[in-house]
Amino acid sequence: AVALLETELWPGLLSACAARGVPVAVVNGRMTPRTLGGYLLTPDFWHGLAPERIAAISPDDAQRFGLLFGHHRTSVMPNIKFDRALPQPERPDEAGVPGAHDVSGAPGLAGTVLRDGVPLAVLGSVREEEEAALLPVIQRIVQERPDVDIAVAPRHMHRVPAWVNALEQAGLPWELRSRRTAAPSGDASARGTVLIWDVFGELAALYASAAAVFVGGSLARLGGQNFLEPLTHGVVPCVGPSRENFAWVGDGLAEAGLLAEVADGDTLAEALLQQLRSPLRREVVRHRFEEWMAPRRGGGRMAAQVVLAVAGLR
Repeated sequence: AVALLETELWPGLLSACAARGVPVAVVNGRMTPRTLGGYLLTPDFWHGLAPERIAAISPDDAQRFGLLFGHHRTSVMPNIKFDRALPQPERPDEAGVPGAHDVSGAPGLAGTVLRDGVPLAVLGSVREEEEAALLPVIQRIVQERPDVDIAVAPRHMHRVPAWVNALEQAGLPWELRSRRTAAPSGDASARGTVLIWDVFGELAALYASAAAVFVGGSLARLGGQNFLEPLTHGVVPCVGPSRENFAWVGDGLAEAGLLAEVADGDTLAEALLQQLRSPLRREVVRHRFEEWMAPRRGGGRMAAQVVLAVAGLR
């Protein structure tokens, strides 16, 4: 049997499987209306390559798969990505300290990059289209909370020079993460410096260290980046109105106090400052997130059951 994940409907592979009598299952399936429109230009071709079973991540996705391949083949399953979004365990030195640094998973950050005991505001996975809106946010945080460390992590590294230029034009001190080998001493000269994260692989550690977080790709019409990751580290993320890429997450996070929705740069600045003033305890956020996630898990097991059934092994 062959199991295809999400949108990997390759005609050559499906044809080869059909020619050899190899059953195909699609699990964690998703299909946008635009993609369906393209497939329906040649419906007979695709109908001849229909997978035996399709388990889609939402009723809407299942409906679209059914229009193309037949509704008798489709069902709905929880997104397997929910099975991976697991709250990270609390560190002993973090207990009882809101916004405490927790850089597990990134050896060498603690005490070498971030000032000990200093609140951290993170702008993560920032995209080019929202840079202009975020610069005033940084300026306001620096003005009202000069005691706070600020980290900007561009989604694409080629935007680092643009951030350097923007901060210089605004008269804000900056430093590249790659060039910082020791944490500042904490005196007045270190205040207001924006740390530009120009290295790979440390975004999770940044979220784990933060008292306030914005997840990018959401202020501009870009669909949003992964806002579940900060929650796994016990931090409620601030996100803009564009979150289409994560529509599969569904509703309820904001109502559960696990998502701070903002409309623009002004409301984002206020939301981040509020988090810096009164951060929720990490253990509280983790507990709420675990409760919210519990009924949404089980997609991995269901996907395995679909594949085993198609393979004739159960």
